[in-house]
Amino acid sequence: MNTFMGIRSLRAWPAFLQLRKGHQQLRLARLMLQPIFDRRRYRQSHSTKPDKVENFEDTIQWLEEISAGRPCDAAAVQIAFAISAMHTTSELLKQALLDICMHPYIIPVLRDEAQKAVEESGWTTAGVFKMQLLDSAVKETQRLKPGSLDVILPNGLTIPRGTNIAVDSSMMWDPAIYPDPFSYDAYRFLRLRKSGNTAAALASTSPEHIAFGIGKPILPWEIALAKILLTYDVRIPEGTTPKIVEMGFEMLSDPDAKLEVRKRNDL
Repeated sequence: MNTFMGIRSLRAWPAFLQLRKGHQQLRLARLMLQPIFDRRRYRQSHSTKPDKVENFEDTIQWLEEISAGRPCDAAAVQIAFAISAMHTTSELLKQALLDICMHPYIIPVLRDEAQKAVEESGWTTAGVFKMQLLDSAVKETQRLKPGSLDVILPNGLTIPRGTNIAVDSSMMWDPAIYPDPFSYDAYRFLRLRKSGNTAAALASTSPEHIAFGIGKPILPWEIALAKILLTYDVRIPEGTTPKIVEMGFEMLSDPDAKLEVRKRNDL
């Protein structure tokens, strides 16, 4: 989060100013990870069975393999993974929860759908596939608050490193594509899905919905949201209405938004 806040601040000030908080956290990450690197290398180099060297199925092991002895700042790479994975996931989850809580009529329907899917198929890919209304609700959140991402063009065009680009996402508010485009409708993509539109699922991309680019499938994130709805009662405090914050090309969830949460009594 400090990285994103630092980037926004640096855009408004001369380039010679340093992102001090980011550098401090990078140094801390190196201090935290170095003992892990040292322990792993020791265990691998002192293995009693050279033909069965211990492997670790994680990004640290992956970096060790692809670096092939070349210098590699694993701490910086780990932070880069965190920036691209954790922030986007938490931001979407937060906004999806806020949207659902601002339309509380949908909560029991989503909860029933998730409960039935888990009972029939468990927390599996098949179970997640059956949560089609939840899928639609999250995709509707993306539509109302689209993101902007760099894209690799399929025609071979190279965009130089450091180039600032933006992709027009106005089609996600086009009434010719999405009727009543500025209103939240949790059923919007469920209707499209049932009509045979294969790109209506959250994990699919299309020219009409580019919240996470286009061309490659994305990961469905319904599991965390379904788990929250099945375990807790959630609502927005009375008298408050969270608003999306616009900053240049960015659209962020209300940083001051609050939710009232309690564990469900019928569990």
